[in-house]
Amino acid sequence: MTALKGLLSASCVVFSVVGPAAAQAPPTTPPPRPTRIQASVGVPVGFASGEFGNNVDSAAGISVSLDVGLGGSIVSVGGELSHLWYGRDSRKVDLGPAIPELAGTLVTVTTDNAMMLVHGRVRVQPRRGRWRPYADGLFGFDYIYTKTSLDEANDCSGSSCPSVVEATNLDDWVPSYGVGAGVMVGLGSPGSMWLDVSVRYLWGGEADYLTHGAIQHVGDTVIFDTSRSRTDMVAVYVGVSFGR
Repeated sequence: MTALKGLLSASCVVFSVVGPAAAQAPPTTPPPRPTRIQASVGVPVGFASGEFGNNVDSAAGISVSLDVGLGGSIVSVGGELSHLWYGRDSRKVDLGPAIPELAGTLVTVTTDNAMMLVHGRVRVQPRRGRWRPYADGLFGFDYIYTKTSLDEANDCSGSSCPSVVEATNLDDWVPSYGVGAGVMVGLGSPGSMWLDVSVRYLWGGEADYLTHGAIQHVGDTVIFDTSRSRTDMVAVYVGVSFGR
């Protein structure tokens, strides 16, 4: 009987200690930390400025970017790549005069004027809110070029078709830097997707380049009417961003 009383007393002590602890809610798992990575894709439209604007009207293309936030701060670093076209010429050419065996075979000769902009980027942007304005600083280079390609021949098949070839008529590399500002607006669930709109001014170095229609044909002679100027422009961008 004494042993039974002792067992009951011990059970009461254990229950008084363990019971309240067991009744407490299990510790909750802390919410996952938001990603620091942000990726974007969109359409930039560039409007040439200064001397460049006297030779080129506008350019449009595609742009992709990726950046990483620095800890929990409002600063991120990354880079962006943009490819813009500012002119295209196409014409049909009969191969007969040069290759009598292919008389009547038409090929399409296409000349593209384009720019590739590669920039490192420092961005300042708040990390909370549905509306997130930002400011950018950019530094990198522009690659401006004109390329002519021989597309697949029309009305031919098999071994009679000429090979597809292309040649760079003129190209140049110049430094580039700029500043810009924009805003992201949240779409759908928080942080899943953002509408991204921005404008920036880019100062480009002095380059040799060809403009739309600058390649002239005089008989069998080809004349390249080369322009030279700085390559400054105002760029307007509309796209979508993911993350952060």
